[in-house]
Amino acid sequence: MSISNLPEVLLKQLLKVITSVLSVHSIYSIGVRSHQLKRFYSFNGLEKNVVEEHWEVTLLIVSKSYVKDPKAFMEKIFTKMNKKVRLYSLHYTYNEITTRLNEGDNFLSRLLLPENRILQEHPLVITGYIKHPVMYKRIRNGWEFKISKAAYFISKLKVSDDISCEPAKLLLVHQAISQVCAALLWVYWEYKPSHVDLNYLVRLCQNFSKSTAIVLPKESFRSKRIYNAICHAPYNLNYKVENDSSIEDGDYGVKLAFLFLKEAQQEGEKRLAQLEELHQLKTQ
Repeated sequence: MSISNLPEVLLKQLLKVITSVLSVHSIYSIGVRSHQLKRFYSFNGLEKNVVEEHWEVTLLIVSKSYVKDPKAFMEKIFTKMNKKVRLYSLHYTYNEITTRLNEGDNFLSRLLLPENRILQEHPLVITGYIKHPVMYKRIRNGWEFKISKAAYFISKLKVSDDISCEPAKLLLVHQAISQVCAALLWVYWEYKPSHVDLNYLVRLCQNFSKSTAIVLPKESFRSKRIYNAICHAPYNLNYKVENDSSIEDGDYGVKLAFLFLKEAQQEGEKRLAQLEELHQLKTQ
């Protein structure tokens, strides 16, 4: 029972918290990231220097019952971990996982391996990865369909309008980034996410994609504010009665979406070249 780079004490605490909230069959590790938060305080002759390490963990969780609200579940785990470990979890029920494995699922066949397993009630019967030119065509078609939708949303952002509506513009940015993330998750993992919160999708892609650094917020307050506005664009457009985003904010969001699409397309084409070689092995 271990996850690379995550301290054993934190892993044990995390598993204890997860199993206290949810009846679990098994848990598999996907990725771990850590970052340091440095704080320095100096006032009235008192100096204090604090360095805290925080963790982001991506896990696949097989539970005995359906998780209705993954976002609420992840927030609960974050709170119970004293905000030191942020969980990004992929959820399947035990019945779902057995059905998918019986039918053949390339995402699960590559993930549900002994080296990724950190908790399990009893073994699962794992199928092998399905390699075939038909499978490659399916992956490519899925990639092209999703990335074309992202390009469509961005094309609408390039239209000059007499009336400026920044919440609507940021909604198109939100949709474009979401579609790019969906395309990346499909071409790298062959995975279709059921939870479509934008920050969640970006963080999943961060496990394998460098292009996510384009959209993730930098240290500046402005960058974090605009990223937050993009993530909450559907709510802001539909429910807010006042606009707190400037034209400059909208233009900055458009720039991020355009650059993200451009870089992701390059990553996707490289991945497709690898997959083409892999799936052609079936015919040799």
